[in-house]
Amino acid sequence: MQRFEITAEEIEQLVACFYARIREHDVLGPIFIKAVGADDAAWRHHEAKIASFWRNAIGMDNSYSGTPMQVHMANHDIQPEHFAEWLEVFHDVAGQTLTSDQAQHIGELANRIGRGLSLGIANGRLKKGDAPIFD
Repeated sequence: MQRFEITAEEIEQLVACFYARIREHDVLGPIFIKAVGADDAAWRHHEAKIASFWRNAIGMDNSYSGTPMQVHMANHDIQPEHFAEWLEVFHDVAGQTLTSDQAQHIGELANRIGRGLSLGIANGRLKKGDAPIFD
């Protein structure tokens, strides 16, 4: 991935704005609220963890520890088709909170991550003998 200029504070703002929108989303909101909880302290903890994930994914630091695929696979409320909606909100918020260059770069990374998680979940939940899904 091509490095781009972004600060930890800009990532935190992106994540906070993103989850504010997600909490209000008709489809994704209930899934996230069930997984994260309804209280503000739980959301602050989640947002800090996800900001750490993005800093790690961008190569700013390696403070994140977690297994996103396992977490998403374990939550059966999350379906592969949800990632298109997740990406729509993410791109919209990135476009509103970051420079166009930053939004483009982090958006490309989000596309790869979303595609990987979507395909991982789809393939991980196949029944024995089903053909693998490639797109």
